[in-house]
Amino acid sequence: MKTKELVFLGFLTATASVVYIIENLILRALPIPFLRLGLANIVMLYLIMHRKIWQAYVVTIAKTIVGGIATFTLISPAMLLSLGGGIIAVCCMSAGLMIRPRLSVTGISILGAVSHNLTQLFLARWFIITQDSLFVLTPILILLGLFSGILTACLCYYIEERIPNLKLRYETKKI
Repeated sequence: MKTKELVFLGFLTATASVVYIIENLILRALPIPFLRLGLANIVMLYLIMHRKIWQAYVVTIAKTIVGGIATFTLISPAMLLSLGGGIIAVCCMSAGLMIRPRLSVTGISILGAVSHNLTQLFLARWFIITQDSLFVLTPILILLGLFSGILTACLCYYIEERIPNLKLRYETKKI
């Protein structure tokens, strides 16, 4: 990996971490404990759309660890849910990128958001709340995933259009 690529990856990791921390701290005050928009996932969507799959995994893991340290949730169920949901979301978005005919950026974003929410639901069921009544949240989490996926895609389009220097300048590999 070239120095420019590594610096850019560090920049994206820091950006995702800061957004994750701010969103976590602001939304923690709401009465719905599981409500997060996942705005830091704009960075992962951006990387996936530019076919930088491994970098998306690196940013997801680093963002979760840095965010866990900053919000004092590093060794907590919240970290397990966030990390598991993030990794599965990157897997699903990467798979969505390879589907023929291709999904749009919005479709891939929705796929990632919904898979993230459902993964967190299943992890919560297996490790935290061992009752099937937890699955009553499924429709709410799917709707939240649809909304946050659309929002994330719109913001990703907007940011890439408005900030020309953010374009990946190095060669992209074909999947």
